[in-house]
Amino acid sequence: MIKLAVEIDGEVTKIHFGEQGAMTIYRELKKLPDLSSEELLLYYKGREAHAVDYAQKIDKKVSKEADSLVTINVPWDIEGSELAQQMLSVWGDNGLKTTGLFESQKIAPNHFTVVANHQKELFEILATFGYENKKVKAKPAKAQHRWNKKVSEIPFYIDYNAAKGEVVWQKRNEMLLKAGAKLTREMPLNKDGSVGFSARLTEKLRSDHADQISDFTTTEDIVLKSVNEVGIFLYYAGTNGWLVLKDKDGKTIDEYTIVK
Repeated sequence: MIKLAVEIDGEVTKIHFGEQGAMTIYRELKKLPDLSSEELLLYYKGREAHAVDYAQKIDKKVSKEADSLVTINVPWDIEGSELAQQMLSVWGDNGLKTTGLFESQKIAPNHFTVVANHQKELFEILATFGYENKKVKAKPAKAQHRWNKKVSEIPFYIDYNAAKGEVVWQKRNEMLLKAGAKLTREMPLNKDGSVGFSARLTEKLRSDHADQISDFTTTEDIVLKSVNEVGIFLYYAGTNGWLVLKDKDGKTIDEYTIVK
C-alpha cells in the first residue's frame, strides 16, 4: 500500500509519498516551472509518456509538443539516470514509443532491484492520476446510423424481454411507436438491489407518457426520439436496440441504416 498526500492548486498537483518522495504534475505548460536541482522529467501527450529525461532544465521544444509535465525527485540512494532508463525500457516493452532525452546507459546489476521497485511504485502512482504505462488501445468507433426515406416506409418489430411493439422511423428524430405495444413489467435491479440509471430513465419516460399507457400497454401512438429511447421505454434498455428492431423478414434496422 502506498500512502499519498495530495495538494491541488489549479493546474498543478503535488503528490508526496514515503519519506522523501515527491511528484508534481503540471497540466498547463505555458509557463514552465524553474527547477532547483536535477529531477526526473516526464513529458506526456494525452495519457501516454512522450519523452523522459533526468535534468535540471526543462526542454522547451519537447514541452511544446506535450500536454502535461510530471517532475519527480529521485531518492539519494537511486541514480536518476538509471531510473529514467528503467522507466524508458518498461514503456518500450509495453508498446509505448517514448523518447529518452538522456544518454542511454546500462543499469548496474547491484542497483537493478532497488531501481525496478521504485519504478513500479512510481508507475502505480502515475496510473492512479490517469497516466498510462502501456499502450492505450483505441476504442472502436461507435457505429453511425443514418435515416433515409426508404427506411421511413418500413415497419420494424420488437420482441425482446417480454416487450413487443411496432415502430416506424418516420423522421430523423422521430420514432413512431404504434399503439398496442407491450412494455416489460419487471424492473431490472443492480446486484446490490438498487435501481440503476437505465431503470430510472425508463420510469421517468413512462411517467411522461402515463396518459398513453394502461396495464403496461400503450393505448395511443407515441413518438420517441431515437432507437435508444425506444429501448429505454419498452424494455429498460440493456442491449443494442439497433439489433432488436427487425423487419418482417428478420433484417435489423442496423442493416438498413448503418454508415459504412
